[in-house]
Amino acid sequence: MKNKVSIVKVDEFGIEAATRKAIDLAGGLKKIITPSSRVLIKPNLCHPEPSGMGHITDCRVTEAVTKIVQELGPKSVVIGEGSAAGYDWGGSHSTEEAFRVSGTADVAHKLGVELRNLNTDEFEIVTVKNPYVMDKVRIAKTALESDVIIDIPVFKTHGRCLITLSLKNMKGVLPGAEKRKTHRLGLDKAIADLNSVVKVGFVVVDALTGMQGLQEYPKDRVELGLILAGADRVAVDTVGTWLMGFDPTQIMHLQYFAEREGVKANLSQVEVVGESLEENRQSFSSSLETFKKRFPELSLFEGMSACTGCYGELLGTLTAIKAHSDGNALNELTIVMGNPEAGDVKFTDRTLLLGKCPAKLANLGGTHIKGCPPMCDDIIRAICGMSGVDADIVIELRNQARQQGWKETRRLLEQ
Repeated sequence: MKNKVSIVKVDEFGIEAATRKAIDLAGGLKKIITPSSRVLIKPNLCHPEPSGMGHITDCRVTEAVTKIVQELGPKSVVIGEGSAAGYDWGGSHSTEEAFRVSGTADVAHKLGVELRNLNTDEFEIVTVKNPYVMDKVRIAKTALESDVIIDIPVFKTHGRCLITLSLKNMKGVLPGAEKRKTHRLGLDKAIADLNSVVKVGFVVVDALTGMQGLQEYPKDRVELGLILAGADRVAVDTVGTWLMGFDPTQIMHLQYFAEREGVKANLSQVEVVGESLEENRQSFSSSLETFKKRFPELSLFEGMSACTGCYGELLGTLTAIKAHSDGNALNELTIVMGNPEAGDVKFTDRTLLLGKCPAKLANLGGTHIKGCPPMCDDIIRAICGMSGVDADIVIELRNQARQQGWKETRRLLEQ
């Protein structure tokens, strides 16, 4: 049987009515929430931002979901989140400030619901069976002890894994700097491992306003006016990915998790109800596409199999070289990912082939970096080596910036 995912437009009856309709069309919450249920409502509040800008879950959607949950009379309801710990882009953020600035704190006060900072929550070390990259992971006890988690992601792209929806949103249950571990080990595979041990009961996607590209406000903001809902994470993220204009096969954390679950992240496995999928499809710009426009000196050849693993590591590489050198290392650089046709690529001594997909072209010239995906540091060393730039200095300065982000995380956790 196909999993239902609803798409509902917000009309003159407002956000709460649209949220109720979306939940009902997707099967509702009555079967999963009982009088004994301890419910965790998990929005995306990765950093302090007013609702409505597209970066974070709009507090009006959180309020609507919380009201609907409360009406079912569960044992307890908590709104919980652990804001970003910072890695390559941006610093660490105070969860309490994110609650306040987003308006979520006012919602919690109005509805008499507890707010909980999952960055400072007690945690348990959980063993991941048959892991891709994380055999053990620290998870906030609130998430583990909840009978039902309602996942409320916001609709946007992401620099390292192309999109962030319900699966990526679960990183908020990792306390503090445990989030950084997922980047170090490989974000897509780590997200799949995390979601295998954190069980979500239902997803409601805030697609009122989305963010694309490099998420600069207001130029990267996309108005959609939609609410999505569904009980199955793979189905919801598959529909959301497609609505952004991307191919679900490109989203590696989605594919890895689906494989673990023994299902397919494919629209053929989903029953879409409510609004038309085709009529609401957008054409979001990825972070890498936006970067390419800002690096005209760089040529990128992408085959059909190019995925978020290589995209993420390349984006981290470009960011580090741009920030910690004079940037000349990127001049006239050609990068090949996926499986492009040999005739499409111009091979020079400054051609770089990333990962196993283009390995078959390595005999035609250029430098091949092994791995699936290749690691950021290896790519940095290859590009710097072609350009006479000291890669050790670039990596050391990048690491210092990351360490500063970790110190900020500790400061916020100690407040």
